[in-house]
Amino acid sequence: MTSLREPGSPVRSTAADRPARSLRSLWSRLPEAARATLPVWCASRVAVALLSLAAARVTVEGALGSVPRFTQLWDRWDVGLFTKVARYGYVSPHYADRTEVDFPAFPLAIRLVHFFVRDWIVAGLLVVFLAGAVAMAAIWRLAADEGGPAGGRAAVLAVIFTPYAVFLFAGYSEALFLAFASTAWLAGRRGRWWLAGLLAAGAAGTRITGIPLWCGMVVLYLVERRRAGLPVFARPALALALPPLPVLGFLWYLHSKTGVWNAYTDAMRDGWHRWTDWPWDGWRTTWGSAFPGPDGSTTFTWFFRAELLAVVIGVVVTVLLLRGRRWAEAAFVGAATIMMASTNYYASGVRTILVAFPLYLLLARAAARFPRLAPAYLWLSGPLMAAFVVAFTQGRWVD
Repeated sequence: MTSLREPGSPVRSTAADRPARSLRSLWSRLPEAARATLPVWCASRVAVALLSLAAARVTVEGALGSVPRFTQLWDRWDVGLFTKVARYGYVSPHYADRTEVDFPAFPLAIRLVHFFVRDWIVAGLLVVFLAGAVAMAAIWRLAADEGGPAGGRAAVLAVIFTPYAVFLFAGYSEALFLAFASTAWLAGRRGRWWLAGLLAAGAAGTRITGIPLWCGMVVLYLVERRRAGLPVFARPALALALPPLPVLGFLWYLHSKTGVWNAYTDAMRDGWHRWTDWPWDGWRTTWGSAFPGPDGSTTFTWFFRAELLAVVIGVVVTVLLLRGRRWAEAAFVGAATIMMASTNYYASGVRTILVAFPLYLLLARAAARFPRLAPAYLWLSGPLMAAFVVAFTQGRWVD
């Protein structure tokens, strides 16, 4: 029998309706940037996970029972190093790897999540997922402030489909750095300098790239204060002293463990055979490894070519940002490019470019002027991203 109600009388919610209404209410309270990016971020994470599982099924030899577990697929390369630091700390008798080159914020985050998630690899993946969600919202907001929702969407898709976005899924520190860096930049844009300084300090405690970010933040402070007609020498300037503190604290901690102040550079030299050198010497060495001739090609040949390309991209992006009078963004990307080029050979440069978020803001601006650029980027970059996901989860060296 159909129930009747008088016109204008309120609709009574049943017990089954209440969870859905609560979810809709919670969703409506989220910031616009989160509502704009969470669906695409979650969908992309599901797609990457399914791709890794499908690739494992296709490439496995023998019975289906030998297919690696999901956590095994994503326990590759530096994931194990971060996990060791999270479990045992630095300079531990439990392992011999020179993990002093890995900054502590990401291992600390893994250890914190591990209190609730008992699997170490899953804990790392969860940290990356949450950090990535924050980073996407911040990048959307930065781009949308200039180009509206379309600009924000273009910037986020540029991140998700960048060729080396596999490191925004795997248990690496890039996602956490990107979350700290992009939110720090957004806070600086809003004039909230103490918050910006704290967030930039989080970035500096995550990756060495926090030092170039600090350079960019200093320039951003000068530009924004001058633009607002406010004095440069004021109390908010003290917030710029916060980002270097985690770096100094980490060096002090390593000194307490090893007895030397240059433990970081010693670990880089002994564990990875890298040291500071002139950029042209590093270019020459890397070029020789990237183009060794038909008899000298190895599995790392394309890796070194990608590193050379990363430096070129860094230089080009810096020049374009300078031409556009984006002084602060140019300072960040330029300082990061100098840092990754000033070693005896190039390594991890592609991951430096991955977290250089001004690149995605630049792509969003370009997509607004040239509508065909965004589809071309996605068609070119998307298959590369998928290929690197498969390569990484199959234990091939990606970077």
